[in-house]
Amino acid sequence: MKIHAIYDDLTNIASRFGYIIRKEKGYFRGGNCVLNTQKIIVVNTLAPYENRVAIIARVLAELHLEELSIKPIVRLLIEREREHAAKSEQIPQVFTIEMLKPEPVLLRKKRPIQA
Repeated sequence: MKIHAIYDDLTNIASRFGYIIRKEKGYFRGGNCVLNTQKIIVVNTLAPYENRVAIIARVLAELHLEELSIKPIVRLLIEREREHAAKSEQIPQVFTIEMLKPEPVLLRKKRPIQA
């Protein structure tokens, strides 16, 4: 199955759940939001289709799709994004000032040049 067909299937599934797909250009990854009770998925048109598919699949991974008839390859992709999201949630996202400080650079003594 080609990536464009997978993208179309994912957008159709998202629209069944009330999401509006907005295609925008810019320097952003994409994602979902709620604006005045409208559920929106923003997709960056400058990004490759693989990234666009991953963004929509990650949003759909948060929904209950068990009863919905979905092509096996599309369902597998959504499940992989669900697993990927679960793994990234296990990593703590707490940063401290110490983490932002640069690593100390160890200076080596210069050796004399031997002729």
